[in-house]
Amino acid sequence: MAMRQEVLSCVVVIVESLPSRIVFLIFFLPKQSTWTTYINSHSSNIAMRICERQFGDHIGRYKKVLYLCHRNADPDAIGSSFALSRAFGGTIGAVDDLSRTGVSLADIIGARILINPRVKDYDLVVVVDTSVGTQLGDKLPASYALVDHHLDEGLLEDALFYIQRPAKSTAEIVWTILKENRKKADRKAALGLLAGMISDTGRFKRATPGAFLAAAELLEEGGFAYEEALEALSVPSDISQRIAVLKAASRAKVTRQGDWLVACTTVNSFEGSAAMALVDLGADVAFVAGRHGKGDTVRISARSSREAAARRGLNLAKILGEVGKAYGGDGGGHKSAAALEAVGDPSTILDACRKKVAESLT
Repeated sequence: MAMRQEVLSCVVVIVESLPSRIVFLIFFLPKQSTWTTYINSHSSNIAMRICERQFGDHIGRYKKVLYLCHRNADPDAIGSSFALSRAFGGTIGAVDDLSRTGVSLADIIGARILINPRVKDYDLVVVVDTSVGTQLGDKLPASYALVDHHLDEGLLEDALFYIQRPAKSTAEIVWTILKENRKKADRKAALGLLAGMISDTGRFKRATPGAFLAAAELLEEGGFAYEEALEALSVPSDISQRIAVLKAASRAKVTRQGDWLVACTTVNSFEGSAAMALVDLGADVAFVAGRHGKGDTVRISARSSREAAARRGLNLAKILGEVGKAYGGDGGGHKSAAALEAVGDPSTILDACRKKVAESLT
């Protein structure tokens, strides 16, 4: 009986939840101190997690919705945001710019994307395919929702509601949202979602059975050939990108950790492409740093081989999250592909990343 009295010291019932107000009914039972302990020991975001089927009910409470993509928005972010806007209404925005493949996809599906929109002009901002706040710069509003496939917790605590689960792409989650809410994907929306899946799975090299099933459903739903989705991602080689990758390789400092090779280097742009190229050249782990924006802002992209992630359990998202926070920023992503933004000297932060990896590979 004593245990039951502790657990039932307080019951909170939400009887109304609107954008402008939330009404609670609170019933207190004995042992008020237990309620204080409960509040301090439980994360406030537990009640804000929703399933895909509930998305339509939540989004329907808002009149003016913005689907916001991260910096250098990629096909997964753009395809996902476009499909959500087509199904539920709303505007698509992105912070700073789009990636080259993102631009190509947006042109083909006819996605109109606002760059650096005024987030305060919207009733609700739905952050899409974004793991940490640093990817949004100063565009992260006080109130927002989240749809994402990364496993970082950086944006969960302050979200009004969120859908986050393990998947190889956010597009796969969005396709489930549409199906669970009985929304059809027209040809352009289906094409955008499939292109996002292709991009984030490395053309299905990292795909799961669920991803293959979703791809087959999207092909049938959209009534187009797989080649069309590949063509949407086909971008001619950019000479600036090729120069950045070659400079990254020529400047790389390679260290050996047992049987593993870790490469660290700096460039002025295209950090992600450079990191992927270093892994393709033979590095097991690659860190590429560059300065961005004003002041001492440093952006680091990291990639690892499948062997490093699978055999040694290397988790770049965790490593870059820890290093980013240690240097006044944040980081996240996936086990074998992640990024951070922090403040300081690039070589110092790169060395901190290298040391963390050395600990994991020892």
